[in-house]
Formats: sequence, C-alpha cells, structure tokens
Amino acid sequence: MKPASAFKIVFIVALVAAAGGGFFYQYERAPESSPVSRGAHLATTAGCFACHGLGAEDPRTNYRLGSNDAWRSRGIDPIWEEGLLEADEVIEWITHGVPERRRERHQQLLLRMPAYGDDGHLSPREINDIAAWSLAEAVRRSHRPARFEPLPDVAAVAALSDDDLIRRGDALARDSGCYQCHGELGQGAVSNLASFKGYIPGFQGDDFLALTADGDREEVRYWIEHGRGRALESGPLGGLASRYLDQQAIPMPAYADIFDDVETEILVSYLLLLNRMGPLDAQGVEALAITLISDSE
Repeated sequence: MKPASAFKIVFIVALVAAAGGGFFYQYERAPESSPVSRGAHLATTAGCFACHGLGAEDPRTNYRLGSNDAWRSRGIDPIWEEGLLEADEVIEWITHGVPERRRERHQQLLLRMPAYGDDGHLSPREINDIAAWSLAEAVRRSHRPARFEPLPDVAAVAALSDDDLIRRGDALARDSGCYQCHGELGQGAVSNLASFKGYIPGFQGDDFLALTADGDREEVRYWIEHGRGRALESGPLGGLASRYLDQQAIPMPAYADIFDDVETEILVSYLLLLNRMGPLDAQGVEALAITLISDSE
C-alpha cells in the first residue's frame, strides 16, 4: 500500500472516530426532564407568577364586583393553593380559566384567569406539566411528614409495603435535604454550574440509572454514603467523570456519618421505587400526595 493511501485511511478512521466521539458526547449530555421540571419553566414563561405571586409571602391583588356594584379589593390565591391536590381540577383551571361550577363568580373578578387550553396557548401536555409542578409545590409547602418509630433492622425494610416505604422514604429524604438538590419528590430541575449536564439529576429517569450502574442497589448505596459513584469513576470514562464531579458547583455530600444502616436501606429502596415509578405527571403527583398525606390522618 502506498504511504499516501495509508495516510488517507488513517485520516478517515480518525475523522470517523472523532465524529463518533463527538456524537456520543453530545448524546450523553442531552438534558433530561420530567413533567414537574418542565412545569416549573412553563409557569414562568406563561406568566403565572404575575398574578399568583410566589406564594402567601408574595400577595397579589384583584377586585371583585359586589352586589351593590362596588369593587372590593381581594387577594389572588397562590398557584399551589393549600389543600388543592386534585390533578383534574388544576388541569381544568389552566385549560378553561375556571371550572364551570365557579364560572359565574369568576366573571365578577376584574382580573380573570386566562383559558390557556381553550385559547390554544398551551398544549395538553404543557398544561399537565404545569399542573404536575403546582401539585408538587403544594406538597412541598404544606406536607409535614409524621414521625415514625425506628425499624429494628435492615431486614424490616424489605417487609415494608410500597406505601409505607414511600412515607418513610419521603420523610427521610425531606428531612435530609435530598429534595432541595434533586427536586421536590426527586423530580429534578435544580441547576448546577460546571456539572456534566448543567443540573442535578432527579431520581425519576435515565440520568439516575446512568449514574448508578442501571439502578444497582450497592451503587445507589455508595452514592449516598460517599457522594460519588464508584462504578462511574472506575469505568472507561472514569477520569472525565471525576473531573466533572470535582469541578461542579454543588457537590453531592457524603451521608456515611449521618445515616445508620437502616436509614440508608430505606433511602436506597425509596429512590429505586421512585425511579420505577418514572417521571410523575399531574396524576402521578396526586397519587403520591394522597399516600403521603394519609400518614398523618
């Protein structure tokens, strides 16, 4: 083979390898989202906070026409109205601007809720995303987990029903700050500068599986105890993974000295259950909220 031909072959192989590597890199960095995380963004772009504010601490004013044809000042309820945990009702508000049974009173308001679905401003999926986020916010702002008697040993964790595991796992995750970084109910949406994807992954999707060797229990446990991934850093791209873990603005803390063996087992099982449940839509958040709220009833 002539040297020029050999050079061309090497050049082509190198070019293909570089292109393939670039494609793989971009594929791996493709962002992942959940209905809750998408809903948080949509609530801003749709202007929800302009009328509803950021909660009870950020009140907004409206006027209602009274029976004597006089306008009276009144407040606007927050998006995550306490006690409003029914997905269909939230979706009805966003889609039609008001549930039909409340339309007559709504007409007496000076500022009226837009009908984002009827007017074609938002698709059904986008409406469900906003509903999922608002329901998750309602849980975050109003749910106070019950206190549970400690389990006797690790074996007792495996005997828990899914509902009991959800209640105990949520209480532990909430009290330990897991949701502060991984999003309410582990649904993501927290930015993290200089990290591989620019955000802290939730527990609900493929990011979690990629970081935990496809949901391996011992790998999930290692992350919780050490704040890093053993399989991730020992793999073929371990050096790159370590660099991103070292440089990211918000590192994962190590809980080895915080949790005992039973608490760690509860959290491992809970995170794996959340991942099996997948990204929660509005109906999924509602179902989980009902399970959580029943722990104090």
